[in-house]
Amino acid sequence: MNRVSIIGLGWFGEALAEELKTQYEISGTTRSEEKVTAFRSHNIQAEKLTLTDLPSEQLLSADTIVLNIPPFPGQLDWLKSWKWNKKSHIIFISSTSVYGKNTGVVDELVLPLPETENAKVLLEEEEWIKTFEKFTIVRFAGLIGPNRHPGKFLSGKLNLAGGNLPVNLIHLKDCVGFTKFVINNKLSGETYNLTSPEHPLRRDFYSEYCLKNNLPSPTFIDTYENGKIVSTEKVMKTYQMTASIF
Repeated sequence: MNRVSIIGLGWFGEALAEELKTQYEISGTTRSEEKVTAFRSHNIQAEKLTLTDLPSEQLLSADTIVLNIPPFPGQLDWLKSWKWNKKSHIIFISSTSVYGKNTGVVDELVLPLPETENAKVLLEEEEWIKTFEKFTIVRFAGLIGPNRHPGKFLSGKLNLAGGNLPVNLIHLKDCVGFTKFVINNKLSGETYNLTSPEHPLRRDFYSEYCLKNNLPSPTFIDTYENGKIVSTEKVMKTYQMTASIF
């Protein structure tokens, strides 16, 4: 049975592990001993990984490694210190935030213009990941799913900016589904944007969510910024994905 390591068994990583464990031998990392025990009880060979640790040789010798750690300053130097197996297929979970200042329709051929420090870290790590023999970069849009929806946090807020900007979001199950597709089909040497093909305006999207869930709707001021629509055409051609945002 092929082995898959998921470095970062968070919200997405745990869902991916559960989806893959009947097909692959799964190992991964978490930041607490309690979660290590819990994952092992679910047939996921977890180990604790903090900034003072290095992953085990067993973890880094897997056929496929899904690198799924939130970015932080200095992270790239930490990653470079690991004892990587250059023969592994590295799937790097990045973010569409790397597009930053870009406006209009952006696809994988557009030069990223990151604005935040985290996005700049991700872009640097993307370039480093490309030095591996087999790599895939998957840029997630804003994640939503069970018990996680930005509408909950915007409910009732007043005079928000950006009401006329398009949203770029992706459902957890689509992230799991596409990553599984990449692993099963050994897709490498590519970068993919992963977002819903639907891009309603923020004011419409969040107001509709609040209405459906009996929550106070947010209000937006009438500003007209230049927004961006992250294209998912490449993914749609590669894998027919069912959008699950609405």
